[in-house]
Amino acid sequence: MLEKVKAWIDRHGLLEQGDTIVVACSGGPDSLALLHILAAFRPEYNMSMVVAHVDHMLRGEESAMEAAFVVDFCAKRSLICYHKAIDVPKFMKEAGMSGEEAARIVRYRYLRQVAKEVGGARIATGHHRDDQAETVLMNMLRGSGSAGIRGMQPMNGDIIRPLLSVSRADIMAYCKAKQLEPKFDSSNFETNYLRNRIRIHLLPELEKQYNNAVKDSLCRTATIVGDEHDFIQHTAKSIWLEVVKEENHCLLLVAKQMKLVHIAVTREIIRLAIEKKQGSLTGISFYHVETVIEMLFHGRVGSILQLPGGLTIHKTYDGLHVGEKPFVLTNQVAYSGQELTIPGITQIQQLGIQISAELTATRIKSQLNVAVFDADELSLPLFVRTRRVGDRFIPLGFAGNKKVKDFFIDEKIPREVRDFVPIICDKGGILWIGGYRQSRRGEVTDKTKTFLQLRILENAIKNN
Repeated sequence: MLEKVKAWIDRHGLLEQGDTIVVACSGGPDSLALLHILAAFRPEYNMSMVVAHVDHMLRGEESAMEAAFVVDFCAKRSLICYHKAIDVPKFMKEAGMSGEEAARIVRYRYLRQVAKEVGGARIATGHHRDDQAETVLMNMLRGSGSAGIRGMQPMNGDIIRPLLSVSRADIMAYCKAKQLEPKFDSSNFETNYLRNRIRIHLLPELEKQYNNAVKDSLCRTATIVGDEHDFIQHTAKSIWLEVVKEENHCLLLVAKQMKLVHIAVTREIIRLAIEKKQGSLTGISFYHVETVIEMLFHGRVGSILQLPGGLTIHKTYDGLHVGEKPFVLTNQVAYSGQELTIPGITQIQQLGIQISAELTATRIKSQLNVAVFDADELSLPLFVRTRRVGDRFIPLGFAGNKKVKDFFIDEKIPREVRDFVPIICDKGGILWIGGYRQSRRGEVTDKTKTFLQLRILENAIKNN
């Protein structure tokens, strides 16, 4: 087994000469075998090693006894052992999360604290091949994408997993051969945890009824999907600067450029953007990513989405702003309006946009930020302004007129956005609630000979 573990370590570059490693040790067979094996490798890698143990205070005397066992095990082998009791039940209540998730968070928080104290060490955990199979199956049941199905990686940032190539049976045999006497966590047999149910019931049933090598199949799937995920992620990073712009402490996902991107890469770019602004993808599901994609390509200008963790996504004329708080265009200013240059481009600095106007003999399809009119039916000049008290218009497709105020309410346009929505008018009244709805005035018909296309583009947005 030592040769198999060493081959895995060298293949993935988990250890380098002169490394300092923090070994996470619970006292169970996996972590005890890991500690024993890495101790044997110390001379070869000229490696410094310390041990860290967390008593989660979830099992009373049992967990306290495990802590004492780990401390004694290390003392007999002249290993430095950092240990701490953390009130996970209290943290669970305060954070409103499950015991499993709460324990994981406090454990890794302490492990990284120890790693920092000893000079920025890597953290070694005892995850093995059976754990990988359970993780992959659990993520498949949850509907995870490739990031979940690829399972655990040999190295993930500051975490290394030297035992990921060996099975639970291999580890138990090693402990017996080396006369190690690990402790067994009684909570591993409680079926209220999904992972435990998968290990105790589902995997044995799959092995018995469908595939006696199902764990190997799941781990092989993780490897294949992991390689494909790495390719998608590499592609996303390679085009990042083409589709994402940094401005005003936010990230702008440019809709025009994102339309050219494969959907698999689009999902990864959105995940990368969320992670970059929020620091992690905790709580972000497939549903959230798909909602952001729908918003990017089909959402209404001004719409706002708040993700788990408080990150806010804001739909603008050019795409999506990904920021830490609701995006605000600018302070409200007195804006009397200005005339549009036809044909040409008009800069509207107060609203942070520009409007292009083009006359053509070819019919063009209207879009959210594009409106098309029968030029001969308009009363020039055209001008742009913001809403005014008493504004009314006749929405295209409706029989009667409607208050602009009621239109904003019905379309669920956020209050903080309404004073910045451009309203395009001619001498006869409102032609277009910019980015939302055209009026019946100037409607294109089969008799239209000259088409006027107006397009709203984002310009120099200013924050408070």
